[in-house]
Amino acid sequence: MALVLGTIYNYYHYLFYEFEDPRMSPYFLVHSPIPVLSIIVLYLFFVLKWGPEYMQDRKPYDLKNVIKFYNLFQVCYNLYFATYGLWNSYLQSNFSFVCQPYDPTDNRESMQRLLYAGFMYYLSKYVDLLDTVFFVLRKKNNQISFLHVYHHAGMVMGVYVYLKYLAGSHPTLLGILNGYVHVFMYSYYFITSLGENYSKKFAWCKKYVTQIQLLQFALLVVHFILPLLQENCPHPKFISMVGITQNAFMFALFFDFYYKSYIKKNK
Repeated sequence: MALVLGTIYNYYHYLFYEFEDPRMSPYFLVHSPIPVLSIIVLYLFFVLKWGPEYMQDRKPYDLKNVIKFYNLFQVCYNLYFATYGLWNSYLQSNFSFVCQPYDPTDNRESMQRLLYAGFMYYLSKYVDLLDTVFFVLRKKNNQISFLHVYHHAGMVMGVYVYLKYLAGSHPTLLGILNGYVHVFMYSYYFITSLGENYSKKFAWCKKYVTQIQLLQFALLVVHFILPLLQENCPHPKFISMVGITQNAFMFALFFDFYYKSYIKKNK
């Protein structure tokens, strides 16, 4: 038994502390997986059990001003790291859209700035968890769907894995695209949070938020296919397959939501 536990510990230590990208280990919430997993578990328990039970016999909280500030913050924050990341990646002559390999020894100034942008993106995934917390506190439990919870919790874990093992490589496009999609999405949320008149006036934008998200996942599927078409691309094929599968799955979930909300409903 001691031998088994020792083997598990050695593998754990190697995977999370020796195999990690040394450039990212000093960053907050990157070195150890324990705080990351703890936050995800607490999030799931709160939005699925503790929160609804706490709010069961209480009136919904009035969070209008909080949500206005939150939406505006998300617009500015996502625009900042997405633009900063874009400038230091695909707008650099030595960064490839077709096949960008992972190189933990790359310490160029532009790469260091890109790693910082990646970390800012990573932190935004924790901020995104507040979406569901607000649903719970406002008793909007009908909006806490499997798609919503899976997407938010999965993104925290997915970006953590990217920063720890693949920082500055081919999946970089995911963070940049996702940042700009969130700029559009939270801009819409901010405008509609200003009052009922604005909500009605800009109601036509709602379906385009989902359309842009669908476009994002479709582009990412193509993006992860590209390294597989290059004979000498050193980007791990397994990562490309995971990227293709995950984004295709997200496309299917979002399309199911879009079909039920707009196509089937209109019929």
